[in-house]
Amino acid sequence: MIYASPPVSQPPTAAVTGDETCFRQVELVGILKGTKHRDLAQKWVDFMLSPRFQEDMPLQMFVFPVNPKAALDPAFQQHLTLPAKTAQVSPQDIAANREAWIKAWTETVLR
Repeated sequence: MIYASPPVSQPPTAAVTGDETCFRQVELVGILKGTKHRDLAQKWVDFMLSPRFQEDMPLQMFVFPVNPKAALDPAFQQHLTLPAKTAQVSPQDIAANREAWIKAWTETVLR
């Protein structure tokens, strides 16, 4: 909807957001121990956490900002759909099933 060319007035697809159909993905940024450029790395992390950067992310990556001071763009909010309850999978279950799940997914999408 946001970057459609030509522009569209109705979404061509739907978001599946029923209970437990969405898995919360958390992305991280950090500084590696022993870096020779700690001050520069800290400046990068600080920039990534700034409202300026965080406010730009939703329309670039279609993710939520982590900084509570970051305002959501009205276009992002207009098309936003949130699940009432996200899916929860423990790290232990992911570790135990990762390879089988990847294999099953790959077989499914490559049919």
